[in-house]
Amino acid sequence: MAAGVMALTAFASHAAAADHPDLTGVWMVQQPYYLGQRLLPEPSLTPQAAAQTKRRREAAAKGYVRSVGNMLCEGGGGPSLFTVRSPFEVFAGFGRMTFIFETETFNQPRTVYLNEGVQPPDIFPSPNGHSIGHWEGQALVVDTVAFNDRGGFPGGVPRSDKAHLVERFTLEDGGKVLADQLTMEDPVNLAQPWTTTLKFDRMADTEERFEVTCDVDLEALKTVDLNAVKDADPEAARLLDPAKRGDDPALKYAQKPAP
Repeated sequence: MAAGVMALTAFASHAAAADHPDLTGVWMVQQPYYLGQRLLPEPSLTPQAAAQTKRRREAAAKGYVRSVGNMLCEGGGGPSLFTVRSPFEVFAGFGRMTFIFETETFNQPRTVYLNEGVQPPDIFPSPNGHSIGHWEGQALVVDTVAFNDRGGFPGGVPRSDKAHLVERFTLEDGGKVLADQLTMEDPVNLAQPWTTTLKFDRMADTEERFEVTCDVDLEALKTVDLNAVKDADPEAARLLDPAKRGDDPALKYAQKPAP
């Protein structure tokens, strides 16, 4: 017990000792973003991404509003996680900053390593990618690479494993607002780098996090014709691709593609 108290004390004192803005706490994305407000300026998409976005919107207009990934509890990771209407908590200490999200499909922490000057040569791709950070004055600058090809940028913009993200986190309004300026690059989906900003309101220190879980919805999956939605839903296409997930046990619950 004493060792645990010492560790927590060291963690807190380390976070407070640095001469930088205190980004720790609980934050909630501001209302317009999770209600679907378009992020400005709008991104310039590649023809491939524009076509995929169009197919997804057409499918949604026909009633296909819930993705296979959602049914299977597969979270998309960052940076789209920041637009979910759910609080996240930021911890700092031991040479890193950690974001803990409270979402049904993705509860993995996002860690920003502050003592790594360059990205490691070999990184296993993941939904959040690998993040390193450093301070430039009052801004925490975070560089992220090694995303996998499953997930998206904010606003429903597709994201590939070629994506590169640079963020600048700053405090506004006397520390009540956290601003995240994102510059996204992705030769597969973005015709040019896209820079936009998300803002988050600081929640009370007494705010408690809830543990959330996601139950795979196999009953919903049974109603999906994967072949019919594969062009609009990348996860449906993945389930039908033998090179990726053709042997996924979830397949037995999905509708059989038409011969």
